Amino acid sequence: MAPVHWLSAGVLALNTVIGVALVLGVFMFMERRIHLGAFGGLFVGAAVIYVEATMGERLLQVTVGEMKLLVLAAAFGAVLGVVGTVLTVKPEL
Repeated sequence: MAPVHWLSAGVLALNTVIGVALVLGVFMFMERRIHLGAFGGLFVGAAVIYVEATMGERLLQVTVGEMKLLVLAAAFGAVLGVVGTVLTVKPEL
């Protein structure tokens, strides 16, 4: 189970970066049009989840317990990226 801990750390880091990029992108598009940013963020967020789930299914042979750890790391990384960016950038919508 040790390799999954390293993988979980990688998933956490990757999702933190993706969360930051997604929030900055949504803010940029919301400055132009609110709906464009909102729906674009939902679409890109759903696409990221789909791609990560598909890649994980094809590349990994993990148990259910290990998959739970990966899902928690991914979710925590995304939340960390979003919250960290919002607190840093402090958008005025």
